[in-house]
Amino acid sequence: MPKTKLRGQFCTNRKGAALILMVLLIVVFCTIIWFDPMALIRGKSKGMPWGEERRLVRPGQEVKQPREGQPKIVDNLVFECPIIEDNEVKGGVDMYFLPDGRIKGAWGGTYKPEPNLLWEVTGSRFKGNIDPTKIYKGEEGEDPNKLYFITKGRFLILETNVKTDKVKTATGSIYVTGWLDNEYNAVGKVTITSDKEKYWEYYWQSKGQKTMMVPDFGPSLPGLF
Repeated sequence: MPKTKLRGQFCTNRKGAALILMVLLIVVFCTIIWFDPMALIRGKSKGMPWGEERRLVRPGQEVKQPREGQPKIVDNLVFECPIIEDNEVKGGVDMYFLPDGRIKGAWGGTYKPEPNLLWEVTGSRFKGNIDPTKIYKGEEGEDPNKLYFITKGRFLILETNVKTDKVKTATGSIYVTGWLDNEYNAVGKVTITSDKEKYWEYYWQSKGQKTMMVPDFGPSLPGLF
């Protein structure tokens, strides 16, 4: 009988230890999300926009123009790109394509990446260019007529914990990338990261419109490129 009692106590203690461990893991999980909501979403350089920074053309260098069959940029084009979260427009991207192949724009809005977190984008500018050398590959195969574009900039976000009302800032790099077809329909995504390992993405689509007015976007933070 004593042995049976000891065995039962051992099983009970083991279950208790497992429960405590589970609670600790939950606490750690929630703590990580609060201190860094992007910490649980990881990506490698392959396939990520920071792995293609070589495609960014620096000031003073010539941007490669579209190939035969790809959309030509003969006028200033503006793309107003709403970003939808929880079936509501939370913000968006205003992006301008110039005839020389360069691109500039801004990202803004208020987002809720987690139930208890609120992001207010207070500053975000980006610049970049088209790159006709990258070939689109989708489920239906390759489409050499689509034109790739890539941009990079900096962002500043005010992050509020809606439960505690604590506010802190988050900064890092923003990439706006995508594809343009011959009808000037663009699809793409906004990727933000603070360390090129953890990241957050928002997808968008838009149709370009001719415009005479192109804002002179300044960098939101030092070190745009």
